[in-house]
Amino acid sequence: MPRKARDVEKALQSKGFRLSKKSHRHFIYYNLDGKKTQVHTEMSHGEREIHDSLLGEMAKQCRLRREEFDRLIDCPLDQIAYDALVKERASAVR
Repeated sequence: MPRKARDVEKALQSKGFRLSKKSHRHFIYYNLDGKKTQVHTEMSHGEREIHDSLLGEMAKQCRLRREEFDRLIDCPLDQIAYDALVKERASAVR
């Protein structure tokens, strides 16, 4: 199901993502300690809606499954839980 771009942008920013100074549609995740991480995602310029295929790509970039990304955007997945997931998945890769 497509989502409004502004809703996704607001949700990402409320969960620790900050807009990159290089691009107004590139988001970088800062963890609970305020440290920049390697997790990042982008949104298409000028899009009012984000379609399923791009939402799936954004989920992968955020190290989430699509249903987890939906929870991140809809707010049941808060920044504390998201931060724990990112750390868990980063340590699993090592």
